[in-house]
Amino acid sequence: MGYVEKLLGKNEKIIIAARQHWTTLAITFIVNLFLVIVLIGLYALAGSIASNNYDPTNPTKLKFLTDIRIVFLIALIYPVARFGWDWLRWWAEEYLVTSHRVIQTEGIVNKKTKDSSLEKVNDIVLTQSFFGRILGYGNLEIITGSDEGVNLLHRLANPVTFKTALLDQKEARGYDQTGEQVRPISPGGQAATAEEDPLKRIADLDNLHKSGALSDAEYQTAKAKLLSKL
Repeated sequence: MGYVEKLLGKNEKIIIAARQHWTTLAITFIVNLFLVIVLIGLYALAGSIASNNYDPTNPTKLKFLTDIRIVFLIALIYPVARFGWDWLRWWAEEYLVTSHRVIQTEGIVNKKTKDSSLEKVNDIVLTQSFFGRILGYGNLEIITGSDEGVNLLHRLANPVTFKTALLDQKEARGYDQTGEQVRPISPGGQAATAEEDPLKRIADLDNLHKSGALSDAEYQTAKAKLLSKL
């Protein structure tokens, strides 16, 4: 079981999971690749100088060039390790919409999790640049009624799909886009339909009783059954 799955409550399930777009790693990849190429070039250059200027009468010079090559070789570890660390941080940062909330988790060793209940989501602002629309990424601001107010999902991959899934699940929970409850929630976690709503059925029973279609005993029995479902 993964870290995210351990955060889920009873009957809670993941609707959609997403990460930052791969372009988030583009800059660090280019920078570290450049460092690798430079270090390999310097390593090769030091080797060429050592072979072209080999002097058996001056072993100190040869040892110096050999030591320099070893330094360049060891230095290659830094850009490779740095990119590996950036990749792990990218992989550890995950955004999810569950049947109950929006979850943002990050961190490799020290984990940080921030979540907001779907009913607290008041607004969602999607910002996409020209290249963001072409490559499929954007910034998604989830404005809530909490103290922090905003969850910013930066450079989110497939933000339109993520936003749609969030809105669909919010509606399924019985809330509109502004956070107002439009339908009651059934015990299973989904919004109850008009036919499933016990309060509406009680009102219908009351109308039937007043019209004489139901006797007092029938009305009280049916009403008790519906009240037990609340």
